[in-house]
Amino acid sequence: MLQVRNVGAIMSKSGIAQRIEDDMADPITLGVLGTLAATEGIKFLYNQAAELIKAYRERKKNREEQAAESPVLDVPIKGDQVLDAPPAEGRADVQVLAEHEPKIVELHSRLTPYANDLADVPVDDAELSARVDELRGLLEAVYGQRLTFRGEHREPTGTRVTVRQVLTEVAGKVVGVQEVSGGADVSVEQKSETVTETGSILGVDKIKG
Repeated sequence: MLQVRNVGAIMSKSGIAQRIEDDMADPITLGVLGTLAATEGIKFLYNQAAELIKAYRERKKNREEQAAESPVLDVPIKGDQVLDAPPAEGRADVQVLAEHEPKIVELHSRLTPYANDLADVPVDDAELSARVDELRGLLEAVYGQRLTFRGEHREPTGTRVTVRQVLTEVAGKVVGVQEVSGGADVSVEQKSETVTETGSILGVDKIKG
């Protein structure tokens, strides 16, 4: 299977620059799905992104009332009609969601005409395909699993997303995955050039159940 590796730079909460490498599955091709399936797929991503952002914003509003914040948000994945297999439980990683919230909101906005039946989906539009694929990739990162549409030739829905972190210097706490259930299939690979006395690297912060 063709794999595309995206390398980006983010800042950790400790202020240390990180390079994040993520092996992505084959990008989406709307033409393969057809107009109807592509439209339903866009609607699914659009609605799922909206539910995530709403839950995250509500969490931030109520932050002062919470004694201890959970590292995950329970936001069910509602894609039974478009996904090729049942997804794993809808537990969103808050840290990943916080990092990518602005981009998710931007992509959500760009898909509005197609998700609300205000425009037909041009399945041969490469730019639109890229936007849809980018939003799906972000949702997959947040949920830690593939979200594959029916008719696609890629890893099925529910397949784990491998988290790879390549770090320069770690002075605070770096976590690959905040929380997973006991039966989850998770792969975390972390490398660091330097870990200071105050630094720590943890693959999975908490295993539930």
